[in-house]
Amino acid sequence: MLKVKNTKKRKYSWITIPILVFYILCAGAANMTLWKLNILPSTYFGILAGVEIAIGVILGVMQIKKITAVLASVLSFMLGAGLLAGNLYLTQTEKMLSRVTNTKAEESTVSIYVLKDSPAQSLADVKDFKVGILTNLDYEHTKTSLKNMEEEAKVTLGTAEYNNMFTMLQELSEGKLRSIILNDAYVPVIGELEGYTWMSSEIRKVETITTTVESTAQAEAEIPENIPDSFILYISGIDTYGGLSARSRSDVNILAVVNTKSRDIFLLSTPRDYYVDFSVTGGQKDKLTHAGIYGIDTSMEALEKLYDIQIDYYLRMNFTGFIDIIDALGGIDVYSDYDFSVENVRSYAKGMNHVNGLEALAFARERYSFQEGDYQRAKNQMEVIRAVIQKCASSALLSNYTSIMEGIAGSFETSVPKEQIGELVQMQIQNTTAWNITSYTVSGTGMTGYTYSLPGQAVYVVEPSLDSVAEAKQKIQEIQEKTDE
Repeated sequence: MLKVKNTKKRKYSWITIPILVFYILCAGAANMTLWKLNILPSTYFGILAGVEIAIGVILGVMQIKKITAVLASVLSFMLGAGLLAGNLYLTQTEKMLSRVTNTKAEESTVSIYVLKDSPAQSLADVKDFKVGILTNLDYEHTKTSLKNMEEEAKVTLGTAEYNNMFTMLQELSEGKLRSIILNDAYVPVIGELEGYTWMSSEIRKVETITTTVESTAQAEAEIPENIPDSFILYISGIDTYGGLSARSRSDVNILAVVNTKSRDIFLLSTPRDYYVDFSVTGGQKDKLTHAGIYGIDTSMEALEKLYDIQIDYYLRMNFTGFIDIIDALGGIDVYSDYDFSVENVRSYAKGMNHVNGLEALAFARERYSFQEGDYQRAKNQMEVIRAVIQKCASSALLSNYTSIMEGIAGSFETSVPKEQIGELVQMQIQNTTAWNITSYTVSGTGMTGYTYSLPGQAVYVVEPSLDSVAEAKQKIQEIQEKTDE
């Protein structure tokens, strides 16, 4: 009789037991990923593990009888499938965090340019005529790049030295000079100047060399044992079409002053045309946006000097990458203070506007439609960031989670250590009190001035308002010193 009973058990247990094992394996895998992410407080993690073990024991006991074993199998499969899906989400999150916190070394690209209709197609084609080179801007780096190009192509090039960028460009446009060598980061800057828009469409590259540039900001940030009471994060929005590792203009310059005790976040926006100085300029003034050409650490240094602060971390974003995220979210709702239009994109009405990725990018970058110009653009940029955060907090995040994570990973790069991000998430789970977010944009007076990056050419700049900067300093200090209330 016993042999017959055991045989009957095996007839269903060979199906029910593997399904139970499936649940156990899925639970173990999810827990391992969750532990690796370090986003769940240890107490919560212990409770979760305990509940999973208890469920496993109950499902195991239910294997004794056929009817309960069948029910246990159904539950095991459903729970295992849920844990498997959850683990896929967690794995995707872990990959995203690894990518955005694994900051790449910055790259500087130098190219030899000719006019668009020039017959020259390669470096060998320009060896018989002079290459214009600037002596007063990025000279040593440009010379080294030229030498490396010559060694790779096994050619020797003659050079014509200029101490004025615009004299060199004028001779190129007139055909007196047939080629120039220039850092790629300067080309879009020059192309925006009146009389030099041809630089955006009438020149082309015949040779390019990219070099990795050491940056103090790229050094791995020290991981504190506990979450700091306050820290400052520099948010840099690089030139629209620049890659994350490419040195490029910083069109968005926002400082996020975070107080984790009082749960206050103060967003301070500094106009891109702010007339400042940094170590590279040797005391000469330049636009804040141009600091990005010399590396993210230079942009940070300029802001540290302006506000007399220490910036702890940076987050470098590519607004173009926002297109993928916003489209994956199904669009976002942004508030516009004005009626305005962006050519070939759309018209925006005063009030709420539902926008897709491309429309959100145009909304964030437009400034010529507004009397306040760059000040209004700064407000719109922070409005786009607010709308994205709000949409991510909704169910839209789960509906297209994988695409959104891929978009984030390709759009952001930060020096905040992954472990620190995990600590902040843990803190948020333990304390769900809403954050108090305030913002401020420093002001100034528009004028024309000469800059280090465009020597000899007067351009539009914003002379900082000392009162406005002083007020920003005070606001930063107040947030940093605020205690838990």
